[in-house]
This record gives sequence, C-alpha cells and structure tokens, in this order.
Amino acid sequence: MTARTPAAPDTPSIPADALRELYARQEAERRVVARALHNEIGQALSAIKMSAHLADDEDDAIQRRQDLADIVRIADDTVARLRDLYADLRPPQIDTLGLAASLRGEAERWQARWGLVPRLRLADPAPRADAALELAAFRLVQDLLLPLPTLASLELRLSAARAGFAVLEVHHDGPAPDPLTAALLQSRATAAGLALHLPGEAQAGMRLRVELPATMADA
Repeated sequence: MTARTPAAPDTPSIPADALRELYARQEAERRVVARALHNEIGQALSAIKMSAHLADDEDDAIQRRQDLADIVRIADDTVARLRDLYADLRPPQIDTLGLAASLRGEAERWQARWGLVPRLRLADPAPRADAALELAAFRLVQDLLLPLPTLASLELRLSAARAGFAVLEVHHDGPAPDPLTAALLQSRATAAGLALHLPGEAQAGMRLRVELPATMADA
C-alpha cells in the first residue's frame, strides 16, 4: 500500500511583520557567519602566516619548533571553528546519515555550547524520508530552540507512526513559541510540505510535532 503524503495544514498567508522578522533573522544569521569568517578565521590565517615567517627566520631550533607547534595549534583550532560554522549552515550528517543522526550531532553541539544534555529517543529511517523533508524538519527544530539556550529539560523523539509517517516531537520546559515564531514555523513547514502541529500551552511540555513520510526502524 502506498503511504499517503501528509496534508499541509490550512494556514493563512504569512503576515507582513512575520516576513520582515524572517528576513531580519536570516540577515542576522549571515552577519554572525560573516563576522566569524572575518574576525576569527581571517585573524587565525594571519597568525599562521606570521608564525610561518617567524619560523622561517628563526635560527634557534627550540624556538623554531615552538613556532611550528603554534602553527599546528592555530590550524587545528581554525579547522574546528570552520566545522562548527559549516554545521551552523548545514548539518553534515543530513545527506548521508539522515535526520536521526543529524539530531544526535546537534544535541552534542548543544551540550558543548550550553551544557544542555537532551534526552534522545530517535529511530533511524528504513527507508529514509526525502532528504529535503528531513532537512526542513531539522531546521524547524533549530528555529524552535535557537532562542532558548537556557532550557533545563529537552527531549527529542523521532519514531514510526501509522500509514508510513515518521513523527518528530520536541518536548522542553521553556515557553511555547510566540505568535510570530509560530507563524514562521508553520509557514516554513507548509512550504516544505510537512504537517506541523504546535500544541501550545494546552499540552504542557510539547512544543512541536511534525510528520514526514517514512518507514522507521528502531535505532
């Protein structure tokens, strides 16, 4: 039996103020990346170049080894920062390993950044959903949680559902999304062809539920 495609919810057109907020958030994200490339990566490359010149001109063998060690250390830090920036732009696991692996990787980043250790109940798809749908679902989770770095409790669930649906749920102890954020999330989900449910305060703790077509197997 062919699995049905989730029907997009009946949502009104996104309001003009929500569109302005969306554009503002996108520009803010671009500024963060641009600033990191200029201030962090650019300065690191300059430091590598300077250390290389110092090592080239250094007659003292011990100092030369120290200069070379500095180059290796700065290069390692720069590569790590570039990987972090890349993960901000696109989850590295999404194309090859899928949504569950991407959420696990993002959970590790939350722990490193904020000390938040999410509870994960994730299943791996067999077969996977379309990669574009997986990425859209991942972005919805990011957009929901980005303003909430001080959460004490977070749980992500990805499991099989009836009729070939995979169900992704986010539970946390923070506030429900404000109306503007809810409108942005709903509009993005609708544009991607996902069925998104934002229960709000009626269901304490559950902040997002999204359905995407997939057959899931327990991890």
